[in-house]
Amino acid sequence: MQSRFPIAVGAGLVSGLLFLAAATGQMASLMTLVFLAPLPIAIAGFSWGWILAAIASLTAFGFLTLVGSITAGLFHLCLFGLPATVAIYYLLLNREYNTPSGAIDVEWYPVGRVLFGLAIVSGLVATAALFALGTTTSQIEAHVTTVVNRMLSTDLPWPGGKKPEPDQIDGLIKLLTVSFAAAIAMAWMWLIVFNLWVGAKVARTSGLLSRPWPHVSLVALPRWAGLALAAAMGLSFVDDYPGLVASGFATGLFLAFLLVGLAIIHNVTWKNPLRPLLLFALYAFVIFFNPLSTMAVATVALIEPFLPMRNPYNGGLITRDPPDTT
Repeated sequence: MQSRFPIAVGAGLVSGLLFLAAATGQMASLMTLVFLAPLPIAIAGFSWGWILAAIASLTAFGFLTLVGSITAGLFHLCLFGLPATVAIYYLLLNREYNTPSGAIDVEWYPVGRVLFGLAIVSGLVATAALFALGTTTSQIEAHVTTVVNRMLSTDLPWPGGKKPEPDQIDGLIKLLTVSFAAAIAMAWMWLIVFNLWVGAKVARTSGLLSRPWPHVSLVALPRWAGLALAAAMGLSFVDDYPGLVASGFATGLFLAFLLVGLAIIHNVTWKNPLRPLLLFALYAFVIFFNPLSTMAVATVALIEPFLPMRNPYNGGLITRDPPDTT
């Protein structure tokens, strides 16, 4: 552990520097550098254990507190460091058990449960962002109005060469207000999942990942996750502030089901000779025909617990030949 301590400190410093550079740079750097800020922590954690991820997170917190402010340090710790460390802890959690044949095997914590936990955290992040702007819908709308007016005062390349009309501006402000929490939850969910995936890939490529690579096409959410999504979506239609809060949780849970739906389709098309073409069409459909396409894919994940579609022989979970049923 002592020999790896400098690695953890270095990872934390790099993560803190990425965050600091994003905070002081232009919008393009903000989007890029903030998106990569958790990556050094993820690489250190998956390569050498969650304790090093925790050390890296605390190092980034201390660095940002010293060169910036306690607010910046806490922001990084709560938004990136702590969630990534806890996710890595569970993804590397395992226990031994005896098989019926008497051999000892290892059971790893289900990836789907970690994905569900990240979806809940995305809702909490969105809720925190809401509270940072205000505790009423009118306060949120006032902040959104300020941002929109600031954008209107700049020389942006508006469609058609002219700025929106006042009624269009009012509609835009209301749309941005009601979708604020959902946008925050979506951005954070994609950010953390992407960085954890890349960090695990780097550790695996380096031969340092202690966990066997999970069979992604067989990832499943807890059976009761559908109830959580239904409750969050139902509450998101409530007027005023509670509906905004619920929309953040609904978005995070929806994205989790979307990812599982994609995993299901990857599994069921495993041996199809047209698989590359089918998957290309699927992702093109998801990208260009949103949101109907994403709803369709997420629905696949919702009905799968009641109508099993996946085959454990697809994707490598069971490597021996399936039993002869003829």
